[in-house]
Amino acid sequence: MKRNKIVTMLSTMLLVASLLIIPAVANAAVDSANNTIIKVGADPRFQGAMVQLDDLTDTKWTGIRQFYLSSALGNQGLATLLTAYSMGKTIWVRIAGDGSPGSLIEIIFVNE
Repeated sequence: MKRNKIVTMLSTMLLVASLLIIPAVANAAVDSANNTIIKVGADPRFQGAMVQLDDLTDTKWTGIRQFYLSSALGNQGLATLLTAYSMGKTIWVRIAGDGSPGSLIEIIFVNE
């Protein structure tokens, strides 16, 4: 009887821990503070604008990676990108997931 209680308690603890850990992993994002914009454009296969970025510090990735603007950023996100690009400014971005090519950009700030 005592063993059943221990097994039940351990199972419950594992379930609660997984409910706390899995959403945190699923919502993971990459913050990259110093990126130069290489290209901004439209890809007819996707709703959001396409942007190619180069991480100047090479800590998040090396070389150029292509990402897409999330639909939540909409025209304001595109305007921010185009403004930074035309002024030659770098940007800070939050990229959904692990920051792999093709991921969505969720937040954009223009660096001074």
